[in-house]
Amino acid sequence: MKNSRFAVLSILTAGCALLTNAVMAGDRVGDFALIDHQGVFHHMAWYDDQNAIVILPQANGATAATAVAAIQDLHARYAEQGITFFLMNPGLQTDRAAVASDIGTLNLPVLMDDTQLVTELLGISQLDQAVVYNPKNFEVLYRGPVSTELENTIKAVLGGANPELQTVAANGPAIAFQAAAAHGNLSYEKDIAPIIADNCAQCHREGGIAPFAMNNNLAVQGWSPMIREVVLTKRMPPGQIDNKVGRKMKNEMNLSDEEMQKLVHWINAGAIVDSENDPLTALVWPDTKWSLGEPDLIVTVPPQSIPATGVVDYMTIPIDLGLEKDVWIRGSEVVPGEPSVLHHIITTVVPPEGGPDMNQLLMDAMAKLSPERAQALRSKLFAAGVAGGSSGIVEIFNDFPEIDISSFIGGGSDPDSASVAGYAPGNSISLYPPGVGGLLKAGSKLNLQMHYTTSGKEAVDATEIGIYFYAAGEVPKERMAGGVANDFKIKIPAQAKDHEMQITLNVPEEAEIYSLMPHMHFRGKRMKFVAKYPDGSEETLLSVPAYSFNWQLSHALAEPLRVPAGTQIIATGAYDNSSQNHFSPDPNAEVIWGEQSWEEMFMGFYEWKYTDQTGSD
Repeated sequence: MKNSRFAVLSILTAGCALLTNAVMAGDRVGDFALIDHQGVFHHMAWYDDQNAIVILPQANGATAATAVAAIQDLHARYAEQGITFFLMNPGLQTDRAAVASDIGTLNLPVLMDDTQLVTELLGISQLDQAVVYNPKNFEVLYRGPVSTELENTIKAVLGGANPELQTVAANGPAIAFQAAAAHGNLSYEKDIAPIIADNCAQCHREGGIAPFAMNNNLAVQGWSPMIREVVLTKRMPPGQIDNKVGRKMKNEMNLSDEEMQKLVHWINAGAIVDSENDPLTALVWPDTKWSLGEPDLIVTVPPQSIPATGVVDYMTIPIDLGLEKDVWIRGSEVVPGEPSVLHHIITTVVPPEGGPDMNQLLMDAMAKLSPERAQALRSKLFAAGVAGGSSGIVEIFNDFPEIDISSFIGGGSDPDSASVAGYAPGNSISLYPPGVGGLLKAGSKLNLQMHYTTSGKEAVDATEIGIYFYAAGEVPKERMAGGVANDFKIKIPAQAKDHEMQITLNVPEEAEIYSLMPHMHFRGKRMKFVAKYPDGSEETLLSVPAYSFNWQLSHALAEPLRVPAGTQIIATGAYDNSSQNHFSPDPNAEVIWGEQSWEEMFMGFYEWKYTDQTGSD
């Protein structure tokens, strides 16, 4: 029998949920986000420059032709007046190709509500029930057939009104909500706590990187409105990827459809705790800050004092590792001292003989070019020398995109050389697969490019880097490799909502691809990676439709993908430099390439292992 505390909480939270989910005049139904049938991410808050959004359900072979024709007519007459139109599949089909085939040439995005949660949120229960939704205040203004009443609602909005909800009876086929029916009696202990434990608690715990802890049922109840919002808008978990396409990734950091349904349905029902047994209180976390265990070598970065405000220049910090003998390493990890100000670290291993000769790297790159391109590069270098200037490395990469910049960034091309983890939010561990490793020679140093951003209060960062060795005398048989694709020719117009760019990188030998990582700054919107094979066939590897600069995630394939020599990895991405992007530092400015966060980059980082490892012994 529940005690009085559980009973009172159940009554209060149930009452709040009823108020939250009632769809009446003047009530907000809330914000949401969905991916459409072409893989494009649509967040309703982003459309707050529109006057209204019209959504009509779509079901393969069942959408009324008259309703579609009426929506097309309204679209033709009102789209340029700030009315956005969508179709929405209410979880009846999840095959996007089949949906695309069903709508044919109809030029409207179909939002894929695979969980049916948005359909429930909008109060749509029949296939002919369209809604008019206000993205400025998240209110439903109309629900019913595509009719004169719907158009009158549009006209009222265009006239400056915020009309009360009008509901018109529909007679179309009913939508079956099987998950909602099955979730009528969810258990916190058996259904909800395990989802929180598996997907949230690692960060949302005492001492975790999240801003609050979810370490007991009271915390989950208290934060339940926020949990519902971030699930419906796909802000959390922060995996960013579209897990309905491409190769399966390790640690997706996404919820499954069923997990989303259970969380939202439980919260809608009042976030009721049905048991005094709380699995979250039994969770035990490691008592060390090192995820991989205690390192064999801890590198202490000298403490850095960061001011409360202003711009902090990039720092270059050399560190002698103090190694007196060669060691083979199997992994490394960065533990930031003050995550609120440490934006990123790029780590370069400098061997005892010193860093690479950039001129030699250019000569090596020239040797791989066609005779015509090599001559063009030679002429450019000669002209720069005659003028008494430098070689202008950025300009060279601009003019010669076929040059692989990996060796310039990584500091050399020695296949045995180890790499040591860098840092960005969500990306702080480098762990080689079993039997793979890299060599740190005696006398090696680390060169750290440190980028800090101010947080509004003074801070001191004392970051540490842990390095993990193979056992003495054990030499791993294989080496990792990889590449970096980069485009310096960035020129994003002011107020551009979807400025698209593309970069291509060649895989020179047969290899197994292990990970892919997009990199842009605040205006980054999306990026998709496609493998184009030598036979002309293509395969989507990874789609990140809602890129977030706050989470610099490297996406590791669940199983390495073997690709033939000559495979191209094509990264297509876009920037949002409009006023709709609230992270854009200045939407009215044209943006070019630059290292600072208010400038932009367009990069893809790839990790692979060559099949032929004969040169690694």
